[in-house]
Amino acid sequence: MSLGLFFCFISGAEAAGPLVQDSGNANLSELKAFDLLYKYETGCIVNTVSMSSTGNYIVAGGFDHKIYYYNSKGTQLWNYTTEDIVYTVSLSSDGSRVAAGSNDKKVYLFNREGDLLWSRKTGGNLNSVAVSSDGRYIAAGSEDGKIYFLDGEGKLLWSFDSGNAVRSVAISRDGSYVVIGSANNYVYLLDREGKTHWGKKTGSLINCVSMTPNANYVAAGGSNSNVYLFDRKGEFSWMHNPNSDWVSSVSLTNNGSHLVAGSFDDKVYLFNRTGEKLWDYKVKDDVYVVETSTDSSFIAAGSWDDNLYVLNMGGEELWNYSCGGNINSLDVSRDSSTIAVGSDAGAVYLFERNSTAFALLLGDESFLPKETVRETDAALAVKVILPITEDTAITGGIENQVEDASATSNSAAENTRTEEDSGLFELPSEESSLKVLEIFDSIKFPFALLIGALAGTAFFLKRRSLKQQEMDDNLEDFEDLEENNSSENN
Repeated sequence: MSLGLFFCFISGAEAAGPLVQDSGNANLSELKAFDLLYKYETGCIVNTVSMSSTGNYIVAGGFDHKIYYYNSKGTQLWNYTTEDIVYTVSLSSDGSRVAAGSNDKKVYLFNREGDLLWSRKTGGNLNSVAVSSDGRYIAAGSEDGKIYFLDGEGKLLWSFDSGNAVRSVAISRDGSYVVIGSANNYVYLLDREGKTHWGKKTGSLINCVSMTPNANYVAAGGSNSNVYLFDRKGEFSWMHNPNSDWVSSVSLTNNGSHLVAGSFDDKVYLFNRTGEKLWDYKVKDDVYVVETSTDSSFIAAGSWDDNLYVLNMGGEELWNYSCGGNINSLDVSRDSSTIAVGSDAGAVYLFERNSTAFALLLGDESFLPKETVRETDAALAVKVILPITEDTAITGGIENQVEDASATSNSAAENTRTEEDSGLFELPSEESSLKVLEIFDSIKFPFALLIGALAGTAFFLKRRSLKQQEMDDNLEDFEDLEENNSSENN
């Protein structure tokens, strides 16, 4: 019985061990939410970046007058030299169209191979360009006070004169709506035909604008420290003054439920749709650019303290990374998997989300990657990241904040093989595996007790049997001894 209890004690200790170990290993501060994939050296200040929907292609522009085009494997596919500084670029969802604006007063459009499709002269330096998801429409905001709306062939469909420098533009996913932020203190919403739906005067010049995918909500940030929210009808939802400095960047969640703002008071702010400030997060210098991920799981913020910050929607820092210089631009891919950053250090940085670390940091197993395996060779597992549903808008920043649109279904089909044509079948997810382990852990201790009890019982019965045999042997010996003594006496 004592041996059985010993077995129970050992088994119980082993069963309890993993729980203690797991708790000890849950050091979330050591987890990296994102990993650096590549650092593309340009040798000159990078002003602007934009990505395709899945982060497969990245475009950048800088002080060296160049437009750079990269793939996510670290290869520069091409570059093009304009006649002046490039302050703004925008990439269509599949990376097939690249729009750019330069201080040479020109708007450019390239294809993925780097061929210049056309360029159009404007009346001033270009501060902001935005291309629709399918690359069919381009909106360009200029220092001459005008926004130019062109089609994919380079034809000017219309222009709108705000009377002062257009600082920021944003375009809806399908190109049906364009929002303008102007130095004349106005925010405008226009449609694809050039009709002005509304223009709202604010108390300061507008640095940045953002909109939801279908233009249901429009956000703007001003030099008087105010953040503004409008609906599509132009009704003034709210105005909030969170600080005493410029609002440099704004970004809306897809449904317009939350608005994030970056400010020159070194803070990131989050507001809900009613204008309530939910939190602010302090960094070491001006926050120049912010963007929410499409899945609303994180906020990316670039600061002039050289750092990229990733925060959760509760305002807690998940991760940060030093990019060696002021961060002037960033873009989050529509599938929320990658972040591109442009830095004063003369480089473009590409980061990829660490799904496992992210799942642990957020406590959400849905971020774990799905896995598939070849049915004919289970030893050669092939991981396939499933495509994520597209649902975001293209946005603009002070000069160059353009949120990338989503990949086309054709592009997704090229990159993802189906189960039917690849002979792949899905393995149990990590979630189901974890549940199996949890069930095993829950029954392991009682099972060990049962084994220990059975072992103890078996030992006891065997011991008792041996004792009985010993007693029987002693009795037989005693009877033989009595018989021998009796015969001797006789």
